[in-house]
Amino acid sequence: MSDPNSTKGTLFKEKLNAKAIKYRDCEPEDLVIADCLQNIKKEIENDEDAALIGSSLGGLLAAKTALESSNVKQIILLNPAIIPPSFDITKIQDMPQSILSDMQDVRLFEEKIGSYIDILVGTMDEVVPTDWVLEFAKSQDVTVRFFEDDHSFTHNIDQLPDIITTILDKNIKK
Repeated sequence: MSDPNSTKGTLFKEKLNAKAIKYRDCEPEDLVIADCLQNIKKEIENDEDAALIGSSLGGLLAAKTALESSNVKQIILLNPAIIPPSFDITKIQDMPQSILSDMQDVRLFEEKIGSYIDILVGTMDEVVPTDWVLEFAKSQDVTVRFFEDDHSFTHNIDQLPDIITTILDKNIKK
């Protein structure tokens, strides 16, 4: 249900001067991950120092884009919906299996992403299991920050721009 005009999208545009990327023009159930990735890549193709911020499905898309695009230097993922290859996706009932199988990309666990990766995890996330995020983090060179919060970061939403600015500044200085 991600949208560039969501609360986080609007907040990031206003406070971080972030550019929202509209990666889909369809209903969620008609989503094609490859099309989303093409839309993102098209938006960042002329940016040699791209930083992507992605939440939930957007986190998966940011990670997959960074894996495939050398111009992505940094990704910040908020409760990323990255499904480990060991998880049985047939247990997820409220999403088309075709989308889930595209989301379960073994390359994210076997190949190193050449970008700085920071993950913000809500410990009370009711959508993305924390063990999924940790399994992904163990396979990459990642900094993980935990927050007592839900999937949408409801309790920390107003602090997210400052947290993200600190992360961006830290990685620029490396």
